[in-house]
Amino acid sequence: MKRIAWIFALAAAACAPSPDAILQPGDTRILGQDWKLARSGSHETFTASVPSTVAGTLEQAGFFGEGLLEGMRYAEADKTVFDEPWIYKTTFEISPADGRTELVFDGLGYRADIFLNGRQIASADTTFGPFLRRSFDVTSLLKRRNTLAVRVQRAQKGDLNIGFVDWNPRPLDESMGLIRPVTLHRTGPVSLEDVFVIPDLDTQSLSQADLEVRLTLKNHEDQPFEGSVILEIPEEGSARIPVTLEAGQTRILTLTPQQAALLHIDHPRVWWTHDLGTPELYTLSARVESEDGLSDRRDVTFGIRKIESRLTEKNYRQFTLNGKDILLKGAGWTDDIFLRDTPESIERQVRYVMDMHLNTIRFENIWGKDDTVYDCCDRLGVLAIAGFSCQWEWEAYCGLPEKNGYGCINDPQTEAIAAGYFRDQVIRLHNHACLAGWLTGSDCIPNPELEAKYLEIYRGQDYRPYINSAQNRRSSLSGWSGAKMQGPYDYVASNYWYQDRRAGGAYGWNTETGIGANLPQLGSLRRMIPEERLWPLSEDWDFHCTASGAMNKIRVLQQTVSGLYGGSDSLEDFVRKAHAVDYDGTRAMFEAFRVRLPQTTGIIQWMLNSAWPSLYWQLYDWYGVPTAGYYGARKGCEPRQLLFDYEDRKVWAVNESPDETPFEMVATVKVFDGNSRLIHQERKTIRAAYREVVPVFDLGRFDGQPHFVALILETPDGNPVADNFYALPAQDCELQWDRTNWYTTPILSYADLGFVFNQGTCDIRMEVSGKRVTLTNGSDVIAPINILQALDAEGKLVVPARWSDNFFPLLPGQSKTVTCEAEADGLRFQLMQ
Repeated sequence: MKRIAWIFALAAAACAPSPDAILQPGDTRILGQDWKLARSGSHETFTASVPSTVAGTLEQAGFFGEGLLEGMRYAEADKTVFDEPWIYKTTFEISPADGRTELVFDGLGYRADIFLNGRQIASADTTFGPFLRRSFDVTSLLKRRNTLAVRVQRAQKGDLNIGFVDWNPRPLDESMGLIRPVTLHRTGPVSLEDVFVIPDLDTQSLSQADLEVRLTLKNHEDQPFEGSVILEIPEEGSARIPVTLEAGQTRILTLTPQQAALLHIDHPRVWWTHDLGTPELYTLSARVESEDGLSDRRDVTFGIRKIESRLTEKNYRQFTLNGKDILLKGAGWTDDIFLRDTPESIERQVRYVMDMHLNTIRFENIWGKDDTVYDCCDRLGVLAIAGFSCQWEWEAYCGLPEKNGYGCINDPQTEAIAAGYFRDQVIRLHNHACLAGWLTGSDCIPNPELEAKYLEIYRGQDYRPYINSAQNRRSSLSGWSGAKMQGPYDYVASNYWYQDRRAGGAYGWNTETGIGANLPQLGSLRRMIPEERLWPLSEDWDFHCTASGAMNKIRVLQQTVSGLYGGSDSLEDFVRKAHAVDYDGTRAMFEAFRVRLPQTTGIIQWMLNSAWPSLYWQLYDWYGVPTAGYYGARKGCEPRQLLFDYEDRKVWAVNESPDETPFEMVATVKVFDGNSRLIHQERKTIRAAYREVVPVFDLGRFDGQPHFVALILETPDGNPVADNFYALPAQDCELQWDRTNWYTTPILSYADLGFVFNQGTCDIRMEVSGKRVTLTNGSDVIAPINILQALDAEGKLVVPARWSDNFFPLLPGQSKTVTCEAEADGLRFQLMQ
């Protein structure tokens, strides 16, 4: 008997579901691993994970050979393999249980036939579009061991797909795949479809906040439901609220402090951007129960803050956070070309944003294969502007005809898809504390019929600023956008940002702009372009510019380098001068928008990052290495800084520190002539309150001669706060204002900055102590740009490597110590001049 009992016990253990297979009501299981991918009709399979694209999976498997994105191999890649459908397949175990089980797809690219245990539950003729969330009740189809197969087809001309527009090449497969998570969710008779938290903060005192909670409940049974909703906020308490639903009813239950006292919070922990305070977060747990037990549950993270906007008297949109006017300083995000971003790479990038003292990321395409990037912005204190991509507004990208300035979404079918996209994505993101507003148009505005649908959705599902376009547009339904998008996108001189009055210059909210090429560091260039094609510059360089016809060659950067600094006699010389162009040009853009406060309300660098190895539009490159523009932006956006105005030739002190009382600082200016001789020095004590811009020095008398300007900001007791440095020509670039177009203002005559790199030989000594590097200029001439690199044992640039300062000058006899946050085997530091 004992032996028989032992055998039965073994059999029971063998049949028992694994812990991963057990789902209780309210549980969600991600089907992320153990997928296989095969071309329809082929027996060759590839290991896949989800989310992913087909092309990304194949590239990782070596299908295209080595270095697909480097050199010009991408242009030669075979796209025809994506003309056929591809099939994702996985198996999973699940325990039988009472209640319902949903199979949820958060994003399909682009069309899909879905089969569970051989039964088709969705077909490609109705199941398409990457931004729609789909849920299938599969309770009756589930077994203990299950097979899920998804046959995907790529997007075609006219489909409203994910896209990279002209920023980067199109993905080989048009982002075909399971591009967002696939999950199983189990509930009882009633599901919690959504939990939406709307905070209302008293911005006068910041001492009181009320929460409104909207719960969307759905009764899946053919009989009434009686039960309770339980809310819990750690540190604030809990509440139980009776609830009833009719058979098959979907109901929105709205709760306020009148129904649940825990929704009134005294002395709340307020969410701020990282530059103004601490991004405090709360968690709300919501459950629906009956006498039979738990039916469903959801936990949501939210922040208590108030984000608002208004139109100024000049029609500029001004954002406020918790009652404070803020200057949006940010850049435009793109996902990896094959949507391969990881939680680690995403957090690194958001921390880069913080390191540059930026406070905003613009997501034109509602990027993210999951919510990781928005979670990071919540947690780290970076605002997010979400919206739709301009690829749906231009026939060349979308494949549908444009109409009356409304873009390409103008027929009932595409309007319905777009409205569905909007609904699902707003609901997806509306609890994120970081979200500062929605742009429903980019270059255009939605047509009135479509915008009416958007507005109806938005009024029910969000409360932050709604903006109809990133361009300066007016809608009959929602008024003026309060934004502008008039370029530039290619190089303009540093003085442009101060002098322009009708395009991209320092006024209003410029939603996307930049100086074009932001050249990677030499170590990255050697990875992306074959050595024999690096010098002289070849068509490989052009191939890694933008996909736009206006900016698809490196020639503008060549002309700029030559015009400003003279010809280059080597690759190293060209790269060094290109870094100087990038540093000064990017810094001037951000600085101008700070100097011109309060007539400036926002500046978004185009772009933050690149989807593939690129030479254009990036503050750090595809490999994760900062460009010179990264450090130019960082220098120009330091909260308390001294900034040179190229128009009035004055130095201004700008304060964007959150301190309530004006700060008192000591400002010093040193002026050197074109041969590094000190010709002027001056000190002043200054005071500046939050968002105050104070004139400090007038340097107009040095016009007409090349000179260097070193600026130093210190506390009254001599502690360093910030420094800045400018190489100023005898005469600035002369701009052809009457030839301004959508992407640049041409230069009629270049400023002569040849003196910058003709200072003579510099004796720079480097001392390293741990991760502290000290550089000393032992010569009597200025070393204008010193580039420190962190290298691993193989000589590759370490990612991430966060320097406290980089690409900085050294004055005659000056020593400067900087630190580097980096981890690598065989870590060492190298200086490039």
